Amino acid sequence: MSIKALQAARSKLMNDAPLNAFWQARYGRAARHLIGYKRPVSANDYPSICYAPVTGTRANTVGGRHSERVSLVVGVHEPDITNDVFDGITQLAIIEQLIFDCLEPGHLDNDCLYLGEAKTIHDLSVRHPFHEMEISMLLAAR
Repeated sequence: MSIKALQAARSKLMNDAPLNAFWQARYGRAARHLIGYKRPVSANDYPSICYAPVTGTRANTVGGRHSERVSLVVGVHEPDITNDVFDGITQLAIIEQLIFDCLEPGHLDNDCLYLGEAKTIHDLSVRHPFHEMEISMLLAAR
């Protein structure tokens, strides 16, 4: 497994204007982008996106690229509840859409592709006011 696809996804999301505008408007700063997973322990660790390798399939190739299942874990600190809805759930839904808007066109860079098959898993708000969601997806890298 290569981290090339993770680096390409991170670079694409770090440079996405709508996503960066959201971070600044909502949190007053850019999100932290880490390759690997670090469970945040304080509000200062948020917002964050962690990019973690899950599985690689060397036998499956797409246009000469090897497919890899990766996880993006997005974390936010949202202590409020509005109209009986945790604000963390609401904000993660917005972030999820922004991430897919950025990645779904397919090309991450010249060597890497977003292949889809995305699944989103939420943490059920068990650590409120800290909220996380995992997006598991297929990427491909040469």
